[in-house]
Amino acid sequence: MKKKTKNKIFKFIFMIFFLSFIVIYFSELTGYYEFQNHKKATLTEEQIRKFENDVAEGKEVDINEYLVVNNTTYNNKLSKITSKLSDGISNIVESGVENTFKILSKLVDG
Repeated sequence: MKKKTKNKIFKFIFMIFFLSFIVIYFSELTGYYEFQNHKKATLTEEQIRKFENDVAEGKEVDINEYLVVNNTTYNNKLSKITSKLSDGISNIVESGVENTFKILSKLVDG
């Protein structure tokens, strides 16, 4: 019975990874990332033109009026939990690798 549940969990995790890969692959294939960068560059070019026009017209210029600031924060419970989980896994893997090399060096020196 335990083997069946382990297989189900493994298949579920594999499907999540596979679906994530497919989504990322198709977003790259369709050029979503490049489109987002193009939108940012276009907005920046528009702000530069606006700035140059205001300078040419002799208006008072404040740099904060022309900067595009993205105040989106991605801090939430899920991101904090996954960050802590990632740090924990990283620490475990790091200590495992260090211990493995210590044992291997003792065997080689031995």
